[in-house]
Amino acid sequence: MAKENKKFMILSAIGIIMVVDSHTWGTFNLFANFFPFNSFFMPMFVLISGYFNRVDNKTNLWKYTLKKVKTLLIPYWVVSALAILLEWLMLCYKTEAIQPFLFDYRAKAFLNTFTSGEITTIALPMWFAPMLFAVQVVYAIMKKFLYKIWNSKIIIVLFAACHIWVVWYAKGHDLNEKLLLPLKVLFFLVFIEMGILYRDVLEEKLKKANHLLLLSILLMINMIRIMIMPNEYDVAFDSLGTLTGFTSPYAVTPLISAIVGMLFWIEVVDLIGKPFYNSKVVNAISENTFYIMSLHIVFFNILNCILFTINKFKALPYFDIETFQESNWYRWEYVQQFRYLYFLFGVLGPVGLIMLYDRFIKKPALKLIKGNKAKTGKDKT
Repeated sequence: MAKENKKFMILSAIGIIMVVDSHTWGTFNLFANFFPFNSFFMPMFVLISGYFNRVDNKTNLWKYTLKKVKTLLIPYWVVSALAILLEWLMLCYKTEAIQPFLFDYRAKAFLNTFTSGEITTIALPMWFAPMLFAVQVVYAIMKKFLYKIWNSKIIIVLFAACHIWVVWYAKGHDLNEKLLLPLKVLFFLVFIEMGILYRDVLEEKLKKANHLLLLSILLMINMIRIMIMPNEYDVAFDSLGTLTGFTSPYAVTPLISAIVGMLFWIEVVDLIGKPFYNSKVVNAISENTFYIMSLHIVFFNILNCILFTINKFKALPYFDIETFQESNWYRWEYVQQFRYLYFLFGVLGPVGLIMLYDRFIKKPALKLIKGNKAKTGKDKT
């Protein structure tokens, strides 16, 4: 990967670390009191995809869409099926009884792909994949057919207006689930254009900026915003899969929060990121953000099952068996420091699983396929 893209590899690694951190109830919480993770990390992933987006009037929409199906939707469905199976197996272990699989119910959950995107609670963050697929495809269609009149500075204003309208509409209405995906597309389109504008216009200009001064200004902006909000957490927003987590009285809040938070962390990476450009750990995390996003709750539950086993032989203080059995989001927090172990399981578990898959399944399979093709070629000659 080109050196200039290393910055965004680090940014994507930071983003997924924030996702896992927020789901361990704030293990590290870096600057989260000023820039709550939920105020920008999902928009930041879309901005990163925009930074690498190169669609134009020459783009073959059919091939582009098939590529996105292959890289986003198929992994989403496969990993969701795996998560459902693991959820059922762990439920059987949790309850110490064979539970009904409820195949019809679980199969129907796949219809949520194009609504909330939430198929199972043990892989709830995967709602992001079909949303990103839809945003990228819609953006590609618009860019191809409007390319001759496309002006990013005008388009971003229109996209920002759509984003603000979605927040306003979602705050005041009970949303029909069939509207969720179109509304999420309108909500996130502005961030894909921001990524492109940053790459083409702002990146070079910001290299000349005083990074410490800009970071201080952004920090001050959010401190003031937090103080003037009715509640300090109003600068953030939850439940984007269903668009139900907007608490600020102002519809423009999510947009401002996202811009300030994303720019802050881009500047942090610009300032101190270079020593990590060739870090194998950072690159492994960055290259597996999809699987960490998808499976970190699964690995939290694997850790819980280990604790449950230990609890059978030696009682763990305050280990809530009933909540553990009923919820995929249970965390044992007898000591707050135990969050670090959940965090490590959530990040390194999926990375390790994919490394094992690549080494023992994918590579041997590809080697076998290549060998068969070579043998077939020799037979023909």
